[in-house]
Amino acid sequence: MRVTVFGASGVQGAAQVAALSRAGHHPVAVSRNPKALTIDGNNIETCAADFTDTDALQRAVKDAEAIFLNLPSTSFQPAEPTIAAAKAVGEAAKQSDKKPIIVFNTSMPVPVESKGIEAQDDRRTMRTLLRSMDLPVISIQPVCFLDNMLEGWAWPPIRDRQTIVYCHKPTLDVSWIALDDVAQLMIAAMTRPELAGRDFPVGGPEIVRLPGLAERLGKAWGVELGYEHQTVEDFCVKIEEAMRERSGIDGGVLAEQMFRAYSWYNDAPEEPFKIDMDAVLKELPAMLSTIEEWGRRHRPDVFK
Repeated sequence: MRVTVFGASGVQGAAQVAALSRAGHHPVAVSRNPKALTIDGNNIETCAADFTDTDALQRAVKDAEAIFLNLPSTSFQPAEPTIAAAKAVGEAAKQSDKKPIIVFNTSMPVPVESKGIEAQDDRRTMRTLLRSMDLPVISIQPVCFLDNMLEGWAWPPIRDRQTIVYCHKPTLDVSWIALDDVAQLMIAAMTRPELAGRDFPVGGPEIVRLPGLAERLGKAWGVELGYEHQTVEDFCVKIEEAMRERSGIDGGVLAEQMFRAYSWYNDAPEEPFKIDMDAVLKELPAMLSTIEEWGRRHRPDVFK
């Protein structure tokens, strides 16, 4: 299938482009300033497009049978441009002769009812907007990404003192998922148009608490990893400190939203980070990676 991937320069979109190519599909990697891209010897088609450029968006989706839609987070920037971007992609899809199915990666849990968390509400608004345009949309809603372990906010304590520090309470069960597996589930979704209108919370094949995550990653990386349960309050203080120096971002407002979000993740009776993937895989069949399998593929140089 020919699949247009929006947000292809980001880590989530890049994983989807790679997975599509390796599965024998034809991805079109869309970003504002694309660079030449080769995956396993295959040259990947790229397309330059800004969400405000109607003609460019129509070129990007031309002949596409599916669209993988990754949009910027509204946790760190105004929501209006991103909501407008979702609408613009929808309008381009409506103009396409192929009438492509849209697989919308929300990049976060999105509960059915609002919890007063603006970033979630924005994602729900985008999804509703796309469906109001009579477009076939399947929503994939991942929980915690394993790949976060290698990002700036989580990696330093792992690198410097072999300790995972995360704001999960001791009893929090989490279905950690790899970005590669989000891509696999999106590929499964695009081949099942009868699922249009459905929303799928997704996670990995294992449900663990923080000690289990440390044990499995430590085994994969050949080190003994410790763990610390960072409080939501401490996490938000650090977020506010980090954002204070970034222009255009109100660290206090961001910290308040993060506090609401992570408090809900930790304390919600519906356990949003705990996913029954057996039920999901019956409808979206895919081979998912265990934590240890992911760890072996992403072993940091410092532990080699």
